[in-house]
Amino acid sequence: YNQPLAWRVLEHFSERLPSAMGAYWQVYIAFIILLISVVLSRNSSSKLMFGSFLFILGAIAANVAFLASPAMPSRALNGALCFMILSISFVAHSAFTKFNKASIYLSVTTYAMAFLYFIPSYILYYSSIKSISKQTEIREEIIDRAKHNKQDQAIIPDYYFPPVLHAGPSLDTFNSEAMSRYYGIDLKITAPGFFDYSRAFNF
Repeated sequence: YNQPLAWRVLEHFSERLPSAMGAYWQVYIAFIILLISVVLSRNSSSKLMFGSFLFILGAIAANVAFLASPAMPSRALNGALCFMILSISFVAHSAFTKFNKASIYLSVTTYAMAFLYFIPSYILYYSSIKSISKQTEIREEIIDRAKHNKQDQAIIPDYYFPPVLHAGPSLDTFNSEAMSRYYGIDLKITAPGFFDYSRAFNF
């Protein structure tokens, strides 16, 4: 907000908007492949294509709406992503209504791409959540022991966040001071670890 309006508009359309729209590049690839399939199968519907185009405009508008916002967090991209998924559903309907060899090949390619991307993404995300859940158990066990021993302070390790395929599923790393009030004991959190310490304990 310290910058002039013209500067903020230029920054939004030259930096923030392209970055936001590029965050879900997989959807664009699937959209293009399905659109080629529709063209090859000669099964395009003007109403469906128009509907798809409207939702693309909606996705762009959803990100343009953050022009006046000082920040554009990752969760803010969900609205545009939903519009893009709706847009691709119109194209997919046309692509899967009438088939030929080329359209079948492209449709299978789309499914394979989505499936092969989803599997490692899901596995890494599940492993990350499982690890963080065990780390939480370890931290709470340390806190319970400190309170049981009537200590004034509990020293707990910071979370180690296992890698995920992209930044979308990442968790917030902020440590609030309210945690001490919640647990009823002063908490000191060590520096972030560089290994998954949940594997060293078995609860």
